Amino acid sequence: MRAAILLCAALLCVAPAVALDRDLAAAQAAFDSGAFGRAALLARKVHTGEGDALASRAEMVRGDFISTGEARLAHFEAALRDGRRAVARAPDRPEAHLAVAVALGLVARREGSMAAHFGGMASEARNHIDRALALNPDNAWAHAALGGWHLEIAYEGGPLGSVVYGASAEAGIAAYEQALVLDPANMSIAWQYAFQLAGFGGPDRLARASELIGGIVEREPHTALETLLRDAALELKQALDSRDTAAVSRIVALRLGRAERQDRPPAAPGKR
Repeated sequence: MRAAILLCAALLCVAPAVALDRDLAAAQAAFDSGAFGRAALLARKVHTGEGDALASRAEMVRGDFISTGEARLAHFEAALRDGRRAVARAPDRPEAHLAVAVALGLVARREGSMAAHFGGMASEARNHIDRALALNPDNAWAHAALGGWHLEIAYEGGPLGSVVYGASAEAGIAAYEQALVLDPANMSIAWQYAFQLAGFGGPDRLARASELIGGIVEREPHTALETLLRDAALELKQALDSRDTAAVSRIVALRLGRAERQDRPPAAPGKR
């Protein structure tokens, strides 16, 4: 009888975990198929940090690739709420901290660099990235997030970004390169890195962007997100191959949610 009771107790403990795994798998399947709204809803219903982080990623994709205008900001703000909930539920999971960090960066782009500066978004994002790296120093996504943090602030903030935050294009490039060493097949990391490099301009940066973009368009996508990334990469590749700087600027501004910077001085020749 005692053995039977213990077995029943064990089964009761395992059953909820199995259900959670099944629910999270369903959310991930929806994400991979391109049903990003459904993925976010299903992931939230899991009520775990991992589920909330997945919901955050789904909202980011909706804002980045599916929505236009002010709807983009609404999705990015939803992603931030999901990320904060993920950290509250699972403070020791790197992906939870990265969800907050990346969502903060996306919200900052839409609200403007000065609003983001005074709102403390850059500092908060960096704290979450550092926490993710402390939890897992070999996490490719964390290094990519650090690279994006540096490049975004260096692009938008110029000298202010260097003085106030210690951000630099060189540090951003090094972080992205480390991310690709850790996960060379990661299309999302390569895509984001390439678009940010193309936004900076300069011979070496554009050459590296072209190399990354070329690798992306040659790959067969396995998920809906990878298809979106490849299609956007193909558009940028055509502009880079034709050396159409106006088209490159327009495409990068659209894909990174930036205003085009016609008055932006060109990068120094030979600088990466």
